[in-house]
Amino acid sequence: MEPAHKKQKSSVAISRLRSRSQLGESKEISKLRPGNMPITEVPCQLAHEINEDYETAVVEEGRIYEYTSAANPAMKEIPVMFHPAEQHRSGPTRVIPFDLSKNIGVPYPCSSPNLMASFLRICKGEQLSTSARATSQAFYVITGKGSSHSDVHGEIPWAMGDMVVLPRCPSEVRHTSDASVDSAIYWVTDEPLLRYLGVSPTEDIFKPTVIRREQMLREVEKISHEEGSEHRNRMGILLGTKATEGPSCEPYFPIRKHHSTKSETTVGAAAAGEVSESEGEGKPKSGGDEQQGSGTLTLTPTLWSLLNVLPAHDHQQPHRHNSVALDLAVYASPKGGVYTLMGPDLDETGTRVKNPIRCDWSTGSVFLTPPGWWHSHHNESDEKAWVLPMQDAGLYTYQRTLDIRFAPAVAEATPVQTEDEELQESAAASKAKTAVVVAMNTDGVVAEPSAVQTSG
Repeated sequence: MEPAHKKQKSSVAISRLRSRSQLGESKEISKLRPGNMPITEVPCQLAHEINEDYETAVVEEGRIYEYTSAANPAMKEIPVMFHPAEQHRSGPTRVIPFDLSKNIGVPYPCSSPNLMASFLRICKGEQLSTSARATSQAFYVITGKGSSHSDVHGEIPWAMGDMVVLPRCPSEVRHTSDASVDSAIYWVTDEPLLRYLGVSPTEDIFKPTVIRREQMLREVEKISHEEGSEHRNRMGILLGTKATEGPSCEPYFPIRKHHSTKSETTVGAAAAGEVSESEGEGKPKSGGDEQQGSGTLTLTPTLWSLLNVLPAHDHQQPHRHNSVALDLAVYASPKGGVYTLMGPDLDETGTRVKNPIRCDWSTGSVFLTPPGWWHSHHNESDEKAWVLPMQDAGLYTYQRTLDIRFAPAVAEATPVQTEDEELQESAAASKAKTAVVVAMNTDGVVAEPSAVQTSG
């Protein structure tokens, strides 16, 4: 009798197709036919009508799999990744890619199946050119000031905290840092998606867009004072463009036409109110004859971004989504105490991540949350913390497959515990306080989820 493991292996094995002439006449191939037609009436090419060499070549490209064993194929997991800010704080002007292609198993650079993320370090007064075969490119300015120029989209000035978003750009984008300061930029594109599909963009699907730091911080501050804001799963603003607005949406702010000349301040200081109240006021009206966008309310048709504030001595409950998140810690207290807990499951209460991996935030660093993983943010410091995730959720939202879910703050039902169970839970909670940080070094060591030491 054939062993069970061999049966399993054979059930998922592929069947290479042979040419029709090798299979014989149609009546010998199969009795499966449309409408149970008599076999003599099923249309079929005869052997003398087939170019044998070409038939063999095209048929040999086909594969057949048994459905139940192949419907959910085994693929490489998206790893937990951490890229420290030290990478962009020193050294020469350069692109610092977050390339996980070997871990994911693709033949081109990528940080996730659909996205490529990198740091750009530009020394004071120097220039750095970038290019991407992409429909969307996002440039978030971590620090510094300067401008980006392309033959297609012209010159766009920027400063710390600004978000610059460009559509298809056949030419290089040349980034120049001001002579007075080094600059660092968080650069994300959807080039891996296009490389996977074997295509190049042929049209602009949105217009060049800039969302300024002052706009973002003012609106986060505004919503933080709205009634019920303390119960929200995240305290932040989604960033969008006109191309993705919906028929009834009313954005919090319009696109500004002029760049601020204010001197740079820290994110925390600007959020505390050191921004003019007169800039960018008002909400644009929707409706009329103007054509509406896709309705995804995302940064671009493929990219998604959020500026989220985490108040001091607070936490944000777990949530999950099918998109990969590449989170930039915009600001975290240098004293520590700001971190994310992540894992594929919730615990028995349904309110906390089970056996979580802990990623500690440091200002200017990036960490990756795998798709479908629950993740909660925690701030034990005395300062507000800020995070800006970049995701491929524009694509998922359009496909109606994002499937974002939010964990409740309180368990729906609390089971009665015995004294022994209470003692076990207390011991587990004590152990969780000594959670091990994901292994990392200045080169951004990648840790597979199954190999990372966890808490709990």
